Amino acid sequence: MGGVITGTWEDVRLVCPYRHEKPVDMDIKEGPASLFYACPKYYAHNREPDERACNNRLNLVDYEKMIAHIDGIRYDAEMRGEILSLKGYTWKTTKGVEYNVLSHENNKLVISVVNKIAINK
Repeated sequence: MGGVITGTWEDVRLVCPYRHEKPVDMDIKEGPASLFYACPKYYAHNREPDERACNNRLNLVDYEKMIAHIDGIRYDAEMRGEILSLKGYTWKTTKGVEYNVLSHENNKLVISVVNKIAINK
């Protein structure tokens, strides 16, 4: 069963489902301009010798927009007196990022992220 989410970093875990047998946890990395979440399979040392790189990533601006989107849904549910469970909820942005809430338990969310623009670079 779902519950209130606070929108903090500790409450949301991002995973990459793209071309993986099971979704893998995305890691926060330092880029030239800012921090971003990336699939660990982007880096050769995290792949098998014949495994292709995965360019899936999410910048912090888009992460914050994702949190704001979820918080808006949470707020609306609270105003209606509903108990919120976002499991199975999906949405897309105009920038080609697709989100899918894989689980929502004990105020924690696991969200799969597919950034089609980044992947196709």
